[in-house]
Amino acid sequence: MRGAQRLLEVCAGVTRNDNVLVVLDTTHGYELSRIMMDAAKRLGLDLAVAIMKPRVYPGEEPPSSVVKAMRASKVVICATSMTMFYTQAKISACNAGAKFISMAGATSSTLASNAMLADFRKQEKLVKRVAKRLTKASIVRISSDNGTDVELSVAGRRGHAITGLCRKPGDAQGVPDIEAYVAPLENSPHGRLVVDGSTSVTGLLKTPITIDIRHGEAYRFHGGSPAKRLVSMLKRTKSRNSFRIGEFGFGLNPLAKFCGSIIEDEAVMGTAHIALGENRQLGGRNKAPIHVDLVLRQPEVKLDGKLILKANRFLA
Repeated sequence: MRGAQRLLEVCAGVTRNDNVLVVLDTTHGYELSRIMMDAAKRLGLDLAVAIMKPRVYPGEEPPSSVVKAMRASKVVICATSMTMFYTQAKISACNAGAKFISMAGATSSTLASNAMLADFRKQEKLVKRVAKRLTKASIVRISSDNGTDVELSVAGRRGHAITGLCRKPGDAQGVPDIEAYVAPLENSPHGRLVVDGSTSVTGLLKTPITIDIRHGEAYRFHGGSPAKRLVSMLKRTKSRNSFRIGEFGFGLNPLAKFCGSIIEDEAVMGTAHIALGENRQLGGRNKAPIHVDLVLRQPEVKLDGKLILKANRFLA
């Protein structure tokens, strides 16, 4: 309950004049709906819940009835099993003046986690500083002891900050996600990526997924059943762009822990993530029907040859 109230009061900045819509699916929706309704009642807020069938992949559009409700709301919180951050429905709601919060993969445990108690305002300075470093950078090099060695260009691309704080109409944030990210130049990523944390398709990984990348596209996958599941999901979209690298980012929530919910996993302090698929809302040019985050537990990252992250600690 404390996490739900903090979500509404601190992150969404809801007032008693705001009509709030919480979009859920049947995966965890019935439990979450009771929690959110109780929190809203305690705060004296006008809150409605829409529960739909789970989407097949991250970024798939919701039903038209949900889209209409999103456009008519002042605050939209999407705690669906698959992210809606990269949908046209989200764009439409934000253009209509809604504040949008994504909590992809959230459960009641997410609301009860320490990650929800992070000092979002205090972390904002660090997030914006790291985003600024990404804006100034040209070349990003990601490596790890277990075999990751990827290089990509971000020259001319702007770094962005996810602070977890929605302050004005049209804002879009993730909660309890706190991160800085950038969209790489489309053909620049190359090398080998060993994903050992989690993905938004598989949850926590017991077996790492190894992905070979060339000219910005993931072309070879190894790692048993998790890798097969990821490839199957990507192929299901019937779009080659689903295999392209769309994002690089740093996790910056000091209270987040790996739990299997991507909205918290990608926020773990000192981690990094690379995403496949859609990135036009992140400043890129890759149009795809899916966006899949891939989290690395303990990467080493250099910006233009200067070490910025090592052993989960930022050095500059």
